Amino acid sequence: MNYKRVEGHNDLVRDPNNGAILNININEFQKAKAIRAKRFQKEKEFDELKDEVSEIKTMLKQLLEKS
Repeated sequence: MNYKRVEGHNDLVRDPNNGAILNININEFQKAKAIRAKRFQKEKEFDELKDEVSEIKTMLKQLLEKS
């Protein structure tokens, strides 16, 4: 494709078809991808912890009701 460089930014180009600005620096792309994956993993762990706490609360309520 015929991307046009963004003035003042060596790693950025503009797609003439849709006007999107793209980062052509592969290292930065990989870094951003790794950060996103790490954030997703943390969110997943947090959701799992919330589920476990909820399960513990339910079990405690059942124990208290039996007493």
